[in-house]
Amino acid sequence: MSDLVADLHHMTFLTADLDRLIDFYVRIFDANVTLDRVNNGRRHAFIEIGPHTVLHPFEVPASVIPGRQEIFERGRLDHFALNATSEEAFLEIRRRLIAEGVYAIEDGLVTDMGAMWSLSFHDPDDAWQEVIWVKPDASLDDFKDLSEWEMIDPEA
Repeated sequence: MSDLVADLHHMTFLTADLDRLIDFYVRIFDANVTLDRVNNGRRHAFIEIGPHTVLHPFEVPASVIPGRQEIFERGRLDHFALNATSEEAFLEIRRRLIAEGVYAIEDGLVTDMGAMWSLSFHDPDDAWQEVIWVKPDASLDDFKDLSEWEMIDPEA
C-alpha cells in the first residue's frame, strides 16, 4: 500500500439543484456543509459526509444533468460508494433511504458480497450511488464471486 496518499479528499460532480442535494445529504447522512459559495458565476459546496469524505457538487442547468442511466452508461464517473462506519450506521442509512423513497433495490434488499454488504440509492439528480459496510475482520478472501452474491433483508 502506498504511503503517498491518505484518502480521497473530495469528489466533484454536477447537480441541477444544490439546495435540494444539500438537504438530501444532511437528512440521510447527517452531513455538514463547510463551503457554499459562487465562484465565476457557478455555485458550489463542500458537503462533509464523514471525517475524510467530502462531496463537491457544482450547480449547473438541469438540461446538463443526464438523469438515471444504466451501469457503465453513466459517463466517466459511474457511481461512488460511501463506507459506513458500522453495521448499525449502515442499517440506519438504509432505513433513512427507504423512508426517503430513494432506495434503488426492490423491497429494501441488501447485496451480501461475503466480505461486505452493499445498498444502492438514487440521489436527487437520479444518480445511482452506493453505501458499503465491510464486515469486521473480513478479508479479500471472503469476497464472493458475483454469481454467489445474495440479496438479503439484514433486519429480517
